[in-house]
Amino acid sequence: MFPQAMKTAESAYQRYRTRNPFEIIDARKILLKGYDRPESLLGFFTVMNRKQVIGINNAADEAQRLTGAIHELGHSLNDYKTAASGHSFGDYRFFSMSYAPAEFNANLTGAELFIEDAFILDRIHYEAYARLIASIHDRIDHFRTGREKIRFEEEQMQDFYDQFQDIPSYELLAAELGVDPGVIQFKFKALSYKGYELPNLPETRSDFLKNWQRR
Repeated sequence: MFPQAMKTAESAYQRYRTRNPFEIIDARKILLKGYDRPESLLGFFTVMNRKQVIGINNAADEAQRLTGAIHELGHSLNDYKTAASGHSFGDYRFFSMSYAPAEFNANLTGAELFIEDAFILDRIHYEAYARLIASIHDRIDHFRTGREKIRFEEEQMQDFYDQFQDIPSYELLAAELGVDPGVIQFKFKALSYKGYELPNLPETRSDFLKNWQRR
């Protein structure tokens, strides 16, 4: 079952027919404003007199500004009632790995809404990886001992990573989109919720068997 935060993202896309957070902010008639102080506050979402407000620090660079818009829009889509009741959301770091429910949901909604599945899947050679996984499942029982099975899995996985050495890191994917790498990490979470088995990126490559589980 998909988390509600992902369903919210899909509903927003179906309604606004764009993944651009600034276009959605404009369509929702949210006031987008800049500010200088406090300097450490990167962004916020609040509701004042029934008017939604997103703030982005004026010192933010282009990537931070886009990342902030994605994150704060996630708050708008998930947390309007909470904000309208007097609770504002101030963010000193966008897309942290915090599991505080409101922050996690804002991140998941924002990443799922902003990034198309195909953008990630194409770049990580998902179809080739899926064929590999299916092949391993089909052939694994031909080996008798656990050690033989592990060796087979290791060889097959290593061959895949040797063949597709251009699988990008979170940082490279983020640079291509002009966002913080945390946005990419949350999009990977969304794809996992959808049931995709994904290859590990270079920064996690040394543990490429750690999350492998035969079904």
